[in-house]
Amino acid sequence: MRRPDMHVEKGEEFFENGFAIYVNKVYEHFELPEHLHDFYEISYVWEGSGFHYIGDQTIRVSKGDLFFIPIGISHIFRPSSPHPNKPLRIGNCIFDASLFHFLTSILPEQYHMYRFNDLVAHGGQWLQMREQSGEFEQLMSSLFIEFQQKRTGYETMMCGLLLQLLIVMERAIDHNEASSSPNQDRMEAVLRSIRSRLADKITLASLAKEVGIGTRQLQRIVSEHTRASFSELLSHERINQSCRLLVDPSNRDLSIADIAAAVGIQDPKRFYRLFKEKTGVTPATYRRRN
Repeated sequence: MRRPDMHVEKGEEFFENGFAIYVNKVYEHFELPEHLHDFYEISYVWEGSGFHYIGDQTIRVSKGDLFFIPIGISHIFRPSSPHPNKPLRIGNCIFDASLFHFLTSILPEQYHMYRFNDLVAHGGQWLQMREQSGEFEQLMSSLFIEFQQKRTGYETMMCGLLLQLLIVMERAIDHNEASSSPNQDRMEAVLRSIRSRLADKITLASLAKEVGIGTRQLQRIVSEHTRASFSELLSHERINQSCRLLVDPSNRDLSIADIAAAVGIQDPKRFYRLFKEKTGVTPATYRRRN
């Protein structure tokens, strides 16, 4: 969900010489705030594990996960731990709307290859998929190498590689839909419930009762959709929300203890310990840097 003060990344900060594709590899950390952008982005989990906060969803990610992120969707990747031995490395391929339209509409019009325009035309739908045998990594690696080396004809080569990646993603969408889980709506209800009352004491039993399922079923649904335990998901939701509150200018008069209480952690010492454990810095340092 977009906040009025959310940072917007612009393609003009990345694109050079009129070429509207940019590729990088980055190690994620907690100091980058949640953001959205005016370009399309394909993000691939190259190494490690963590969480992806995208739109109103929280998704546990690990090597092999890939996301298609349209214009205007807020998101941020967070590592599972700030420890340097447990990094979360993400590969990003970004491109502008005109190139996306060319590759998914004008170019393949006579072959009817893509559903991307239909998928993102209404409400900017983001997509998630997981590679089966390294197919995403191979294409992302080729894109990254071409972008870094910039040999003769690299622009045309990168357009061709991006087209291949979109085709492979199209096939993955078909596979995912064939094996989709019937519990997606329940997981969304679980997240809405958690976020609506983070300041309260939330237990597995109380949440299960609220969404109308048993505790064991709730545990299975959370594990299935986030690959995390209920307590781990709850901790990450609380710390991620505290990050948002700490950098919101309208909260400048709130103390660290106030922020902790607002996300359901009444003991400031426990909040300090958990925040540093998750982000690698203290709440005060995080607020100052952002």
